[in-house]
Amino acid sequence: MKRLSILVLVTCFFVTVSGTAFAWSDRSEGRPEQTLRQMMHIPSLSVWHNDKNEFHLKSTNLRGQHVFTGVIRTDGRFHDIEQRDLENGDFVRVDRQRDTIRFRLTGRGIDEISFIVRGGDVVKFDLYKDGEEMPREKIFIGKEGWHPRDNRFTLR
Repeated sequence: MKRLSILVLVTCFFVTVSGTAFAWSDRSEGRPEQTLRQMMHIPSLSVWHNDKNEFHLKSTNLRGQHVFTGVIRTDGRFHDIEQRDLENGDFVRVDRQRDTIRFRLTGRGIDEISFIVRGGDVVKFDLYKDGEEMPREKIFIGKEGWHPRDNRFTLR
């Protein structure tokens, strides 16, 4: 009886640890493989998770002037938030609870935000382009570049 109890506890421990280690969907893993041609013609947002446990949101806008805005929320806390290639008028703001990021990415070129989520297993995105809902076909997620159902989506 004692061995069975120990076996059950050990099994529960490994299931819990593996569940945390693999909490993020395989569909969000890897940087989307957009071609340069696609990037030049489609102002878009890419979202992915990498093997360093970081999430990335990248705006690509090589034609015209566009403004990408949005809110990213988690049931945990955001840490190690980095911004790359932001210009005048761009911002990334984190609330005091560190569970909400608001951003604005403007102009031409490529801007990127990266962050780590700790203590949570849900990240919700609400994305816009030029004040309108971001078209789903212009949002690329994970290595395969799949599109969410709409501009509001959740990764688990």
